[in-house]
Amino acid sequence: MSRHQQGQETKAIAALKSAVHDSRSIFIAAGVFGLAINILMLTGPLYMLQVYDRVLASQSVPTLIALTVLVAGLYITLGVLDWVRQSIFTDAGSRFEDKLSDTAFDAVIAENMRDPGRVNDRTLSNLRVLRKFYSGPSLGAIFDIPFSPMFYAVLFMLHWAYGLWALFGTVVLVILAIVNKQVSSKSVARAEELERSAQQTTIEVMRNVEVMEAMGMRERLAQRWRGLSDESDEAIRKSSHSMGAFAASTKVFRLFLQSAILGLGAYLSIIGVSTPGAMIAASIIMGRAITPIQSVVSQWRTIVTAATAWQSLKQQMEVATDEPDTMDLPAIQGHLRLENVYSGPPSVRENTLRGISMEIEPGDMLGVLGPSASGKSSLGRVMLGLWPVRHGVVRIDGADVRTYARAKLGPQVGYMPQQVDLFAGSVMENICRFEPDATPQDIVAAAQAAGCHQLILALPDGYNTPVGVGGSYLSAGQRQRIGLARALYKDPNFVILDEPNSNLDNSGDQALANALHALKERGATTVIIAHRPNAIVHCTKLAVIESGELKAFGPRDEILPKVLPKGAVPGVRPAQPLRAAGAGDAQA
Repeated sequence: MSRHQQGQETKAIAALKSAVHDSRSIFIAAGVFGLAINILMLTGPLYMLQVYDRVLASQSVPTLIALTVLVAGLYITLGVLDWVRQSIFTDAGSRFEDKLSDTAFDAVIAENMRDPGRVNDRTLSNLRVLRKFYSGPSLGAIFDIPFSPMFYAVLFMLHWAYGLWALFGTVVLVILAIVNKQVSSKSVARAEELERSAQQTTIEVMRNVEVMEAMGMRERLAQRWRGLSDESDEAIRKSSHSMGAFAASTKVFRLFLQSAILGLGAYLSIIGVSTPGAMIAASIIMGRAITPIQSVVSQWRTIVTAATAWQSLKQQMEVATDEPDTMDLPAIQGHLRLENVYSGPPSVRENTLRGISMEIEPGDMLGVLGPSASGKSSLGRVMLGLWPVRHGVVRIDGADVRTYARAKLGPQVGYMPQQVDLFAGSVMENICRFEPDATPQDIVAAAQAAGCHQLILALPDGYNTPVGVGGSYLSAGQRQRIGLARALYKDPNFVILDEPNSNLDNSGDQALANALHALKERGATTVIIAHRPNAIVHCTKLAVIESGELKAFGPRDEILPKVLPKGAVPGVRPAQPLRAAGAGDAQA
């Protein structure tokens, strides 16, 4: 049973409730301003009533001047209050986003960790939609609707017929709004979903534009994108047409109501139960009473989108889970133990790894061998706690890896994945992992440890050279060597390198060999995941993975003869001590 089901709030739910509570108190203030604004909206009708029924009848210029000055002051007050209320809405949106932005970002990261195959930023997108909704005109219209009865009361005070006519018009407008909701809600939601899919396809195409162009895939991918885009456009077009029809109907009916109430007022004036001033005032007041409803109908797509975003955000916050309660543990030494571990991708039920048990002492250098898709990279992710353990446990220095706070464990770990993608920014920022107070000494030391200091100095702007999105400005070999420097930043005691020599030339191989020698010399626990046996020249232990199972594990010199004939790997000899790589190792 989850903590939420047990009645204990997750941090995400607590943050959401806090944001809603803050918004509620702000909206109360906005409601007070709304009351004052709507009362002041009676200024124009009452001014017209006095001018027609008193000033024109008495021909009093001083009365006209006094009324005009009073009305000018009231309108200035109305403008100030309206500006203040809109500012309140804008500030409320900013505070709402600010309170939830970190939580939403964490939720997006967790969601993408659960399903890495689908890049999904929906939680942040929903938060941005709500932020814009706060600042838009729709919220003001929604807040004005509760004050409409005040205008109906004034209309009944002028004459009961005015009130009944306004109520009739309001009922018709409400019916139109309800029908609009029923007709358009699903189509709007569908259009938004398709639009997100088209945007995601665009991002994927842009990230792989060179592959697309090199292999002539542009037209096929363009057709795929156009299919999603056209389907999205069609859904938007249909929803826009239906909502446009309702908006036009609402507008026309409102104009008819205001014209008809003038006719009604003229009739009442003819029979002597009303006055021309009351007729004009009734027309203006009724327009004010039904304007919020018309605004809501015209802004219906924005309102539906915001409501959908709110429901989605709420659901995502409800399923978000907290990290396990942790305490600060001593700096890790690199003692790693896997106890009968079963694990697989978070989004897949089937286990990629089954029954894995092994122990690595501090200072060990483990080579993980196996054919493609055997589970080698999966093992690295499990060791780092990136994939959930469905059975068994992974321990670092005796503690379950899940009990470490990621913000504390991460800086003590070096990880270079099989596909090295850098973050948009400079070489320096990527090496120091975007640490705000990183020192040049630590950055250069990491680059020197990875053997890429001179490579970086040769770049156009040295350490300040931009790498582009994903490191696209650099070659695969440059990305891999800078990725190695990032992994070695601040001398972590636990390092995992996945296919670290896949894109290296001879000088890169030499630099990698020297880096591995340095790791061994300072006693760091190192895991090298390799497809080719010649990548594990310097390892002290080997693990062989096949079909997700551990087929062999132990000292290198005991395991290697079982895997390959003696001497099949250049540079590997029984009982050979680990040393800095020489020419022969670089050749390997």
